[in-house]
Amino acid sequence: MEIQLLAAISFIAVACALPTLRDSIRQPLHVFEGEDALLTCVVRNLESNTLLWKREDKERGAPRILTAGENRVTSDLRFDVLHDSAPAVSGSVSSGGDVWVLVIKSARAADTGTYICEINSNPILRSFHSLYVVPSKLEPPSNINPASNGNSSTTAAIDSTSSQIVNHNYTECCSSNNVTSACMGFCSLKNILDGTTGLDPEQCEADFPSIVKCMADGTNHVPCCIEEGVPDICQDICRGEYAIPTDDIRTHVSCSAYTEKTLACIAEGIEILPNAPEDVLVDILSDKALKISWTRPSRNYGSVTHYYVNISALPGFDSLEVKTGFTDAAEKDASDKKGSMSLQEQPFFMQIKIPADQNSTTVDNLNSFTMYEITVTSHNNRGSSLPSQKVRSLTESPKKTKTPAMTAPALPDIKECCTKKGVYHGRCVDKFCDPIRTADVSLPDLMICAPWASDSFSCLANGIDHTACCKSRGLPEPCIQLCTGNITRVDYNQFRCIQYMSELSNCLLQGYGVLPGPPMGFRVTHINPTFAILRWEMPKVLGKTVVSYNIRYRPTSDGNGTPYKTINSKSVPYILQNLMASTEYEVYVTALNEHGIGEPSTRILFRTAVGLMEATSSEAAYNVTACCSMVGVSGKCMPLCDYSAKLTDLRQLTQTCTKDFPKLLRCGAGGRNHVQCCERRGIPQACLGFCTGHVTEELVVTAAACLPYVGNVIQCFEEGTGLIPGPVIQLHATSIADDSLTLIWQPPLDGSVNHYVVHYSMIDELASKAIATAFEMDQQLHVIQPQAVINNLKSKQLYNFFVLAANDHGTSLPSSIITINITKEALSNGTISGVPSAPQGISVTSRSADYITVSWQQPALVHPTDRLTYTFYYRKRDDKSFNASSTTITSYRLDNLTASSQHIFYVTASNDNGESRPSETLMAWTDPAYEAVVEVPTIHPMNIVLEGGSMTVICVAMGTPMPTVSLYISGVLIRQEKTRHMVAVLSNVTRSMNHITCYANNGYGQTSEAFKRIIIGRRPSITGSLITMATLGDDVTLECEVDAHPTPKLSFSRDSSAMDKITNSSKYEVRILRENREPDANYIMQLMVRNMNVSDSGVYYCNAQNNFGTFAQVMKLQARQKAVHTMRETVAFASD
Repeated sequence: MEIQLLAAISFIAVACALPTLRDSIRQPLHVFEGEDALLTCVVRNLESNTLLWKREDKERGAPRILTAGENRVTSDLRFDVLHDSAPAVSGSVSSGGDVWVLVIKSARAADTGTYICEINSNPILRSFHSLYVVPSKLEPPSNINPASNGNSSTTAAIDSTSSQIVNHNYTECCSSNNVTSACMGFCSLKNILDGTTGLDPEQCEADFPSIVKCMADGTNHVPCCIEEGVPDICQDICRGEYAIPTDDIRTHVSCSAYTEKTLACIAEGIEILPNAPEDVLVDILSDKALKISWTRPSRNYGSVTHYYVNISALPGFDSLEVKTGFTDAAEKDASDKKGSMSLQEQPFFMQIKIPADQNSTTVDNLNSFTMYEITVTSHNNRGSSLPSQKVRSLTESPKKTKTPAMTAPALPDIKECCTKKGVYHGRCVDKFCDPIRTADVSLPDLMICAPWASDSFSCLANGIDHTACCKSRGLPEPCIQLCTGNITRVDYNQFRCIQYMSELSNCLLQGYGVLPGPPMGFRVTHINPTFAILRWEMPKVLGKTVVSYNIRYRPTSDGNGTPYKTINSKSVPYILQNLMASTEYEVYVTALNEHGIGEPSTRILFRTAVGLMEATSSEAAYNVTACCSMVGVSGKCMPLCDYSAKLTDLRQLTQTCTKDFPKLLRCGAGGRNHVQCCERRGIPQACLGFCTGHVTEELVVTAAACLPYVGNVIQCFEEGTGLIPGPVIQLHATSIADDSLTLIWQPPLDGSVNHYVVHYSMIDELASKAIATAFEMDQQLHVIQPQAVINNLKSKQLYNFFVLAANDHGTSLPSSIITINITKEALSNGTISGVPSAPQGISVTSRSADYITVSWQQPALVHPTDRLTYTFYYRKRDDKSFNASSTTITSYRLDNLTASSQHIFYVTASNDNGESRPSETLMAWTDPAYEAVVEVPTIHPMNIVLEGGSMTVICVAMGTPMPTVSLYISGVLIRQEKTRHMVAVLSNVTRSMNHITCYANNGYGQTSEAFKRIIIGRRPSITGSLITMATLGDDVTLECEVDAHPTPKLSFSRDSSAMDKITNSSKYEVRILRENREPDANYIMQLMVRNMNVSDSGVYYCNAQNNFGTFAQVMKLQARQKAVHTMRETVAFASD
């Protein structure tokens, strides 16, 4: 349960906007009784706003106004305001127009408290000023030695202390706790209050646990926070704690409204309270006695009046669960027993009060072999510190096996042996001729040194066969040869032995006789759910050379493949902790000396005890997931049906699970009333409805404002479902008379019940359809058994009845309601069962000319696991009977209605026991009809659509009821749907798709039509005669036809690059024509060549270019000779 300090500090930074109170003097002020107190508020840019001085008044529950501007409001004449409002004179020192001083003349002890300097700007700005009026016979607490003589010295001490605390700077602590340098701005209380930390809080969130711990400085600020009304869920900072929000939704709580008060408490506490004692030590005197000592706190130690030593007996090493037979907490004063104290038999918790002049105590008559947790707190007349660092100690005999340092036997000189046998390679001598470094041999080492393997391993064996040790260490058969020292050569089989070189090295050392033997008498005692005590004796072989022991253990439930965990310890016995309850472990111990690890002890298998929580049956515990399944929450939304739901799931499923939200909230509350918890945890009044699991119209409106408190609510749900009883079930009325009624019911399925409360009230017949949603009625009857007889009822009157289950922690919610007329004939058909209350908040959420959608909220009085069915009743105003339709959701849509018609609705809720009373009756009109009108279609891209590309067509239509919109492209229907806004994306556009039409029709009036013609953009394409024959001397025309859009650049040329364009001249004439007047008509290009000669023959190019491409068409002009007639032909022709 952490505090959203990030948002809170951001809030303070925002509050530093204009006008600003940043320069106000906010350090606590100490004055002696009878002196004048001056509280200073510095305001920049006050302008037309008004400054008010107020004082917090806890009895009234609201601040009391003392002054407004320069005027005194309070009737107490001792209060006044000092303010220089005179305009500044040019060239002189500026006036004190920004300074507003509240004067309290002849201060009294009752004036001690918090004063508020408030600016009525938007938003309102406030600064808080603490005043402490010290009685004349006392001196204020200080962490410096007060002056022995003279008021001036005492006052100087007070001023020094105040200045020190107002500037509470814990940078050194932050630095020692590794707070990043960029976040050190948060290590000053003044920086936080002034909003000058330098970074946004979100950037330093990882450092906040350390920052907050240093801020509290070992002082307990919780009493002050409680006095200031800070909710328990927001008191983490008051204890010096901060938990970083995780993906668990429960960790996201809102406490920003209390940040100013929290920081004010810390500023005050740092000044007047001691921090925790330091260096707490526990010495074991015997199996029944402990000696506890400490050093005084580093701050305000002069004000300490006494210490409390807190001793808790733990049933498990890491558990604070109550041990069977433990007594209640006891407190005894040890001041008259010189620090020695005897405790009661098997205590759970005990406090020992120690005078301030002592720093140790002895506690005896403890239980043998019991784990105790010890803390020490400092106290003075103003409060206390936080507990010191926890120390845990086991009551047992203080005898421990100590291993005095002695020199182990020397190793044989293996390197000399290798040298004599001709091993000269330095790498091989270092690795294969040193039994300790042999453990580090790698595969390349083995390959390089293979020629000297026989001599190296012979020297390592030192004439001893180490086979037995190697086999016990699990070396495979090919590697056993290395242990004998008799190896002729190394082949690929020995290459696999690299992974066993550490075991080989250990066996060599063991064979040399330089390692200690196995620890003796290894045993496991005092097996608990989370720890066990391991004991052993020193090895018989070289026991006095042991410097430490390795404890190796693993759980056996996962098979032999589970790796061992290793813990090194220098003392015996050892507490093996952090074990899992009801789990089997394998454990053994090895001894270490300067040469290595000795032989292992006997391996022991043991099973930890069953934990207390594990042994307790949880069959009766409330199951929120089962509730969601029973009420039909969709499978996609089930991840949200968990008190430890993930914030990421909530964000992803918010839209998907909107309809399931009432069910999720109802199951989360579990039929309990969590309002008291929510109030305690600072949830605003407007959001308390969520704490009953019931959604009202008001909550729907305020849901966004309540979202920051979702973590607070869920924490209350989780806490309440474990403490508050669930709702009663199967409520029935079994007998009735003219003035009495008998009710019976079944106890809740979960939670303990002390008693039941029957609520009943007489109601008006006209109001019976709209049952009140309050969980309390005018009259109440308390009973112990699940039945009640209600007397003194009025005959022939209508009553409501429901039942709550209650215990010391709170009450359930009503699970059903009985509405009955008190007459003998009311039960003529048998019993009457309790049913849900009527749905509420029925309203029209949407409508048109042909439909109406009606929504409502679920019943307020309903069992969380009820799967509700709603019956929706409706008729036209002129009809005489209602139609009915069933639904499982809280809305219904009526279709196929007529325009401007009036309809009447109401709804009921049903569970397995019956149908509820009707909801409120609702009357609503359909909208009048308006003829459909469609706008000219919109085309994207707007400038031009490219052939082969895509385009988006938008048809927008208006009219009531909603029209049917149709889209046609060049006479072909593309899409048709009932909508007011149709969007169609068309791909692979062709030049024929140039006529776009939108139609709209809603059955009223004529079909509306609107169209747009577009030109499809395209790259040029050219057609024309490839070869043209012409007679020399004649005029000839070359022609080509161009299709392109937008308008292309056209030209003729003789070269393919079109660099040398043909222009109009005496030789050439270029003409550009349009095929017709249509916007997308083709272009006709003509080139006339006059008086063609031989040089005009050849290739010509018809060129076209636009934004989408370039095209050139090749045309060839060929010349032919004119006909020449011979004389003979001429004569013959003439004779004919």
